[in-house]
Amino acid sequence: MPHRVYNESYEESRSRFVTLVTDHCQYDLVINYTSHFYGKALILHLQTKRFGIFDIMEVCDLSLLVEKLGVVNLEDAQIVSDYLEDVMPTVYKTHEI
Repeated sequence: MPHRVYNESYEESRSRFVTLVTDHCQYDLVINYTSHFYGKALILHLQTKRFGIFDIMEVCDLSLLVEKLGVVNLEDAQIVSDYLEDVMPTVYKTHEI
């Protein structure tokens, strides 16, 4: 049976692996920076096997981190958000026109 590939591309990307420990949980995160997602970062939470594609504004949205990554509570979401906001490269920040 023939396979139909609609789109395929390759690019170099940067990945960061980090473990954050809070009073409630340990968060092993993989943060992949690529231009493929229009400058957003692909963030994977290894314990929950949940991931999302985030820009600088979205990593500041605590409820989105709880929903998409499975962060256990808003207190932990603030810790994760603070870290992610610090490591998101400036080049990927959303710019208003």
